[in-house]
Amino acid sequence: MPEPFAFMRGIALVSTLALAGCAAASLSLAPDRPDAPYHPAGDETTENENGVQKVRPVPNPRDYTLPPVAGAAVSLRESRIDDRHVYTLAELIDLAQSKNPETRVAWEEARQAALGVGMVKALYLPALSAIAVGGGQTESGSTQLGVLPSTPSNGHLDGTISSVSLQWLIFDFGARDALAQSAKELSSARNIVFNGVHQRIIYNVTRTFQEYSVARQRTAIAQRSKAESANIRDAAAAKYRQGVGTSVETAQANQLYAQATFDLVQAQNAERDAYDSLIAAVGISPLSVLHMQDVSNRPLAAMSAAPVERMIAEAVARRPDIQASLATARAATAGIKAAEADLLPKVFVSASDTYATGNLSLTSLPNFSSLIPLGSSPSGLSPSPSSIPSPSSVLGNASLNRNDTTVLGGVTFPIFDGGLRDARIREAQSRANAAEATTQRLEQTAATEVIAASDSLRSSVAAYTAATALVATSVVTEDATLAAYKSGAGTFTAAVEAQRALLAARLAQAQAHGAALIAAATVAFSTGRISGGAPPRI
Repeated sequence: MPEPFAFMRGIALVSTLALAGCAAASLSLAPDRPDAPYHPAGDETTENENGVQKVRPVPNPRDYTLPPVAGAAVSLRESRIDDRHVYTLAELIDLAQSKNPETRVAWEEARQAALGVGMVKALYLPALSAIAVGGGQTESGSTQLGVLPSTPSNGHLDGTISSVSLQWLIFDFGARDALAQSAKELSSARNIVFNGVHQRIIYNVTRTFQEYSVARQRTAIAQRSKAESANIRDAAAAKYRQGVGTSVETAQANQLYAQATFDLVQAQNAERDAYDSLIAAVGISPLSVLHMQDVSNRPLAAMSAAPVERMIAEAVARRPDIQASLATARAATAGIKAAEADLLPKVFVSASDTYATGNLSLTSLPNFSSLIPLGSSPSGLSPSPSSIPSPSSVLGNASLNRNDTTVLGGVTFPIFDGGLRDARIREAQSRANAAEATTQRLEQTAATEVIAASDSLRSSVAAYTAATALVATSVVTEDATLAAYKSGAGTFTAAVEAQRALLAARLAQAQAHGAALIAAATVAFSTGRISGGAPPRI
């Protein structure tokens, strides 16, 4: 084996072993053990606020927390939030539609689907490409013939090749038309989903706003109940000091006041949770400070008398999820046509233009004088040096310039692909069947949601009407029993029961009022009629 070849083979072997070692060494990037935490690699030193370098402590082998990463911090305050402004529901909806990240995600997905339509349209146009390559080749060696002395031979070749090619699919039996139809339907579906995302955000903000309003009412009712419990406690203490009361009544009155205090704390905690849910629905920072309009006294109008069958028909025709599902089904049907067209021939045109240029340089050639035998000249003597071509007389450069143009037209016809195209047709049909079934499921879900929301609205309005009457009578009873107890004509037990009954009636009224407003929003959302601006009508 020649020595240069053995040297190159050795280099290749060493390189292969080195690369194999690098591949195995990459296991150090993964955790060491299945029960040991992963700790990101980093500098061994860190710098505090004063610029002092400190050695990073050794990670705890049982600590699975991760160090903070730069750029992962969230904005804690929203620049558009006015903490002195009292926001209405419509203003919160506008804020959510502009700040909630879900709207941006839906918008980008709609834009991606629109770009997909443009990419399919590009298939109708010819594809033009250009390529340019250049390089050189150097040869060196020697030539030896028999017993003649060895002569060196060296050469160098360099040049460039540039080519422009065009490919154009002329006819494909409707494959591109089907793909274009599918892309348009998918783009339409993403646009419909974009509206659906906004509707869902509007509904979530409306629902959490009403829930927060109910929580605020509960807090106000708990505060009022605490004050009324204090009146009973003070009355019991006064009667005990006067000698007409008992220690049992005093203890029960203190218990009633303590229970009212606990109920107030619970109501305040629930109000804070409802506030956090509302902030999350709007999609702004949880540290934002918002003041919301009080809608506890908003009157409930009469319910719509529209039959539920008409509401269901409207939901099926208007809801974004059903419309998007129908568009997806149409896209799947177009996909079947595209897969079937892939089994048919395709007519194409191809053209190319290539230009090549290069140079060949020879730096040395064999000495031809050594190849002429003695006595070959007419005089029987060796030719004179002047009659033998010297190496310099045959050395020189050779150049190449060539241009080729080719135009081809042809037809491709698939013969055998192992069943791949048939599988694609079956897959497209399966997608279409799944899309059709999904649409049916969404229609059934819509009907169920419309009926449930309509029933909830009807029962909530009826409950609010009854609770309003109950509150009116409970107020009269509570005032009368407390006055009777203070005067000695009534009992402590009657006063306590009247106070608890009034508390329950007020809570039921607030709950029914909020439930009716939420149910109205649910009816609008389930029928696809919810929108920003004015709240849904009952």
